[in-house]
Amino acid sequence: MAENQSNQNQQKIQVHVSPDLDYCYRDIANIFVGAGDVVFEFGNLHRSMPGNITIGNRIVLSMANAIDLQQKLGQVLQEAQKQMQEQFKKQQQEK
Repeated sequence: MAENQSNQNQQKIQVHVSPDLDYCYRDIANIFVGAGDVVFEFGNLHRSMPGNITIGNRIVLSMANAIDLQQKLGQVLQEAQKQMQEQFKKQQQEK
């Protein structure tokens, strides 16, 4: 019953991504879970100072949004893995 209520409260939204969106490449990801939120930190290793990291981004999500992210990430990773396995099988059959 709670699932039906949450589905009724969801809104359809459109997402627009700017064509000049910057991509940030990160070497390190830290995750901290608190009582009501989850903090993600992303950073890069220093090439000139081994053993040192600079945090470049910090993202805070509510617990509910973090759980939603976890579920979506799990789904897309499973789909990607399945596609990669199918491509590998196809390549092996072509040999």
